[in-house]
Amino acid sequence: MQMRDDLGITIKLENGKAYLEFLLPEDVGRLLSALQIEIWEKAEGKRLVFHGEYSSEEADSMTALLLRPHLWDGMRDPYVYLVKAYGRFEAAEQGEKAEGTENEEKADVDVINEVTEVFWQQELVIYDVRVIDKKGIFLNEKVFLPREVSYRLPPQISDVGTQEAQMKRDLERLARMGANVIRLEGTGSGAEGQDARSVRAFYRLCRNRGFLTGDLWIRPENLPVYRGLPRETSKEVLLSADGRTLTERYYYYQAKWGSEPVLYPALSTLHRQENGLVSLTIYSNQKKVVLYVDGVLFLFQTAGPEDPEFIFEDIPMAKCPLHLAVEAGNLSISLTVTKL
Repeated sequence: MQMRDDLGITIKLENGKAYLEFLLPEDVGRLLSALQIEIWEKAEGKRLVFHGEYSSEEADSMTALLLRPHLWDGMRDPYVYLVKAYGRFEAAEQGEKAEGTENEEKADVDVINEVTEVFWQQELVIYDVRVIDKKGIFLNEKVFLPREVSYRLPPQISDVGTQEAQMKRDLERLARMGANVIRLEGTGSGAEGQDARSVRAFYRLCRNRGFLTGDLWIRPENLPVYRGLPRETSKEVLLSADGRTLTERYYYYQAKWGSEPVLYPALSTLHRQENGLVSLTIYSNQKKVVLYVDGVLFLFQTAGPEDPEFIFEDIPMAKCPLHLAVEAGNLSISLTVTKL
């Protein structure tokens, strides 16, 4: 018996109907009995919405029709169906060469026919994505603004957890950051060179969390990358190579894209100017950021359009330590500079 999750499914949406076509993997063998396929609602109640039987003669043209399907709608409604399938297959394997064959036209191999029961269980999402020239990207006929991140799969096992545990934690962080599109690093689907099972597991987690995946026509030159590599110098890395530390760039994008209140001092920007005064950049999605120097109001700034950076310059620093306090909305943070 085999348990698999690689049944091919193509989807075409038209006039409120979903036309599905199922494709058996090439390595599964020859279908012996009727293939049973079921589609279930995965939500509470788990109602059966489709059941089909396909004979071996129909194995190359297995189709289904769903009327008024529940569409997967990204973060707003990551709705998932469950597909189950079962069939008996014959796989021909090459055995040992036959010895003492008098007739040269006879096959020089024995063929061992193994009959295997194969079960599939996998998820199905139904949605429509279109790019309309001069209008933008539409998900299920609604405007969709992609906030895209390039992703590198974590190692199978590390001191920060199993691969699946790491992927779940990564997606939670990216959702909190405000990303809504993820593509695996690489070209096309991004899966080249990756373990197929790990890739399918990652896409499954993305679907359930509401992330679009794959090629999505948008290729910013400096796409943020989740999970850095050792000795990598890219400024767009969101998670350090140790798999534990979120970088300043993560908080920049969280302030730019996220819905949670953010107030984050970018300490790498803290420096002394040519005039001897100090400069510091704050990342925030609040309307106003206020800076206090040694307990005294120094300056406040209001947010620019879609700009999460508040750059404070000419901060006086007569001597160390320098005490800074930053406030934005209901958030506040204090810093003590002992050396610069």
